[in-house]
Amino acid sequence: MKRTILVCTAAVVLAGSAWAQGKDAKSAATPAAPAQGNAMQGMDMSKMGPEARKPTNEKQTKKEIEDFFKKQEEAMQKGDMEAATAAVDFPIYMATDDMKGTPETKEYNREQYIAMMKPFHDSMPKDTKVTHKPTITVLSDSLANVTDEFTMTMGKQKMSGRNAGLLVKRDGQWKWKSMVEAGWGGMAPPQGASGSGQMMPEGKK
Repeated sequence: MKRTILVCTAAVVLAGSAWAQGKDAKSAATPAAPAQGNAMQGMDMSKMGPEARKPTNEKQTKKEIEDFFKKQEEAMQKGDMEAATAAVDFPIYMATDDMKGTPETKEYNREQYIAMMKPFHDSMPKDTKVTHKPTITVLSDSLANVTDEFTMTMGKQKMSGRNAGLLVKRDGQWKWKSMVEAGWGGMAPPQGASGSGQMMPEGKK
């Protein structure tokens, strides 16, 4: 297991290094191929990648994200689609799967996102209650992964589950960049509501 983790880590570091050097490599007339095993020789790894972007105040960042979750829940309670949409950094990448286990993924612009989500927001019962238990992994001062174990109660119905997402901090505000939750593939909007006709519009992959 340790060997596998080391191999994966090395692959990520090398990929990041190649990305950072890509521009210079293209501009070189006759780029010299590095000797095997020396691709990172001479690089100052403290000035690039995750080493250079370590969180400066992880406790404060987590507090900001917890406040972000509270505002999202308030928007849901009020049926405030505008506030919910403002908390998304478009385009947003969304992933789910259907009842057969087939994954569905798609990138949404603002108009597509609203068309998909508005019918669900509009039909949300007023007595809906949601509790969250988020696990926040801070990657930098502007990137964080969140896994949320939630419970939702709507009248006599109660459901629980787990979802995940990537948050980015843009212009001082945390916003969703990706959302992942199982079981919504091919799901039609609530009866009587207008919308895209399915949870993932045409063009899903």
